[in-house]
Amino acid sequence: MIIQKFYKLGLLYWRPHSNRYYSVVSNIGSSKLCRYFGITQDQAEFICLKQPYVKKLDESTLKCLIDTVCDLGFSRKILIKDPLLFSILPITMKFRHKVLDECGFENITPKHILTYLQLIKQKTIGQLKKSGELPTMLNVENRLASYMTQWPTSLTTLIYIDINETTMYSLRLKILQRYLELMLDLTEDEFQRGLKTYPTIKHRPLEIINETLNILQSVVKIPDKKIKGNLYLVHVDPENLKKIIYKFRSIGGIDIKEILRLHPKLATKKYEVMVETRNILQEYGITDEAQRRCFDIYTLSPDTVRTRLEEAKSIPEFHTFLNHPRFLKMIHYKNTAMHRLRSLYNNRKKCLSLNILSGSSVQYETFERAPGDRLGKGKDLVFCISQSLGDMYSSTQIRNMVKRHPFWINVPLVQVKFVYQQLSRKFGVQDIYENCPILLYPWTKIKKVLDILETKQKPAESLHSIELLDFTKVEKSQKLSLVLYYLEKNHYFSGNGVWTEEKCKSIEMSNYQDVHAIDQTVNTMLK
Repeated sequence: MIIQKFYKLGLLYWRPHSNRYYSVVSNIGSSKLCRYFGITQDQAEFICLKQPYVKKLDESTLKCLIDTVCDLGFSRKILIKDPLLFSILPITMKFRHKVLDECGFENITPKHILTYLQLIKQKTIGQLKKSGELPTMLNVENRLASYMTQWPTSLTTLIYIDINETTMYSLRLKILQRYLELMLDLTEDEFQRGLKTYPTIKHRPLEIINETLNILQSVVKIPDKKIKGNLYLVHVDPENLKKIIYKFRSIGGIDIKEILRLHPKLATKKYEVMVETRNILQEYGITDEAQRRCFDIYTLSPDTVRTRLEEAKSIPEFHTFLNHPRFLKMIHYKNTAMHRLRSLYNNRKKCLSLNILSGSSVQYETFERAPGDRLGKGKDLVFCISQSLGDMYSSTQIRNMVKRHPFWINVPLVQVKFVYQQLSRKFGVQDIYENCPILLYPWTKIKKVLDILETKQKPAESLHSIELLDFTKVEKSQKLSLVLYYLEKNHYFSGNGVWTEEKCKSIEMSNYQDVHAIDQTVNTMLK
């Protein structure tokens, strides 16, 4: 019954000649094996059944695995003879072969790669020589040490133990430890801590580690102290590092070597991935200055960067900072920024600056605990208005205009940007600039006053009639000035017109309570 259900769902198919059902997923994996290795469908399905992880290999991984096998001098057919090789990553296979070659193994076969851990960790060097895996007269210590090129000339003995009684694994680690001790002044505790944190160092070929250190010290010129503090740099791929230095070359106009000295983590990223990330940033119009402010954006995967940039378009608080030089910080710390955004909105704080959303925890916690709701020094507000006006006016000019209003740093940036978008449909940049404080008012209030003025309706609360005013002869800048006049008239030009009706009532109630408290104090004193 269950098999029939899977058959109806298309997860199984029937093969009459073998009188049995086959999995569609298995068929997908087996078809790739047939195509790459020229084997029959039945053979391919048997391999998929025997080694289920084969079905999980995508096209690119399988092709890379075949290329690696061929580069090592084997035929691709060995993957069919020893299907366990499918479970080894291409880079792991390459490194195992290199380590075995460094150790002096002759005629390395696929079996050596499969039994790598037993050969390296479980058998002593004496046993390996006795079994014929290593030449009897081979000086393993000198052979391994020869792959590290910067030994002091005065050094004669590296390891004070009986070589034949130790394993290849222990010998390699002792030589590596001694080398790093001489090159980086690395203590034994630091070395052991590094191995525990970055265990892949243990099976890295010594020649590759040596080349990597040479590039880091001689080309990139990273201080030894910094390499010690970031020991993962020891197992960076030297070929990939060369591509980053000589092909990627710079980020935002700054030499990549200088960036690597400040942000060594970038040395671990694949060159192709960094190029893809750069192309995505350029596609979304992210400036060089923004990239210079957040090099860590290159530590994210290209798909993550693209997804977050796309999502930023639909989040008003993010979209407001789209052209900000530090916008990429919000993308890099997007999850943190979203958590803070929700938390602050729940606390009725809406005047959010970029520093609050993506800055340090100390800044955020200080803002969260502080009473009131304000935009700090107002730099983000000035930047937002400057961008909206098309950079036609300097930041100083805009600040001087907008700071005339007493509550200029108490208005959310999202509201300011929305008001500009609405006004820009009917008014020019200069008209809005000359009446810059109008951007601080809610659009519903502005629209209401504009409708009254344009239809020549006399507002009930008006002190003067506008029936005799020929509105068609009034300049647009003057229209906005009239709007500002009507917005503040009922608030005695105190600036309270920027608040919504609900907040106005709250302020009025607060003022009433303050006055009432003062009256009570005065009466008490008089008595």
